[in-house]
Amino acid sequence: MQFSNKLVKTMAVAALLALAACSSKGELDGGGQSSAARLQGKEKGAEFLAYEHSVGVDTGEARVRPLYEKVVAACKADTANGCMLLDSSLDSGRYMHARISLRAKPAGVQKIVALVAAEGELTSQGTKAEDLGRPVMDSRKRLEMLRQYQAQLQALEKKSGNNVDALIKVTKELATVQTELEEATAANSLLMQRIDTDLLKISISAQGKHSFWSPVKRSLGNFTENLSEGTANAITALAYILPWLVGFGILFPLLRKGWRRLRAPRKGVQK
Repeated sequence: MQFSNKLVKTMAVAALLALAACSSKGELDGGGQSSAARLQGKEKGAEFLAYEHSVGVDTGEARVRPLYEKVVAACKADTANGCMLLDSSLDSGRYMHARISLRAKPAGVQKIVALVAAEGELTSQGTKAEDLGRPVMDSRKRLEMLRQYQAQLQALEKKSGNNVDALIKVTKELATVQTELEEATAANSLLMQRIDTDLLKISISAQGKHSFWSPVKRSLGNFTENLSEGTANAITALAYILPWLVGFGILFPLLRKGWRRLRAPRKGVQK
């Protein structure tokens, strides 16, 4: 029982020391250098930028689908730059257009942008960056703290010996720390993926380069649908107007008769 109490106290002290070390290190990394380093552009974490690019291209209607398929195939084939296709869609409605979202290393993004630019006219292009320096630093500090705490618990596990109660407590705490460590590692990997690779969003359209006969063909193709809708609208309008016509047909003779009586000269009244 005495060993168990001693074990609990040791665990509490170890946790407090780890938190204190993490806090003091955070003050040195953030408060000690942030003001001067930020002015000089040398602050830690300034290089942890996550880039997002957007490109819009206008091409002929007949070339939208081939260009869409070419970009998708190029991304899947570019394993050297770790190109990942996140989202893709092709719409052949009123105007053919496609959207592609992918993530790759900067060199891979440049290759895809060059491919798109060579197949059409660039109508828009933009880039924005998000500084992930602080989240990365916080994630690394958390990982370091969890690893230190895990090592301390493993050392206490070895010292517990035949004390079943202490061994159960340490084992349970080790399982919790292991779960938190795996979650923190996954979160840190996701942050680093956003930094090491760039997000690219591509929009391909044919709105500015459709042929002269395209609207005519589209209208002829929708003729029956438009005719049915027009007929339905006419019937609906007639249903609204018909009661007013009936009422007007009944009231008009009465109103006309009353008007004539008012205009007719009264007997005994000289003109």
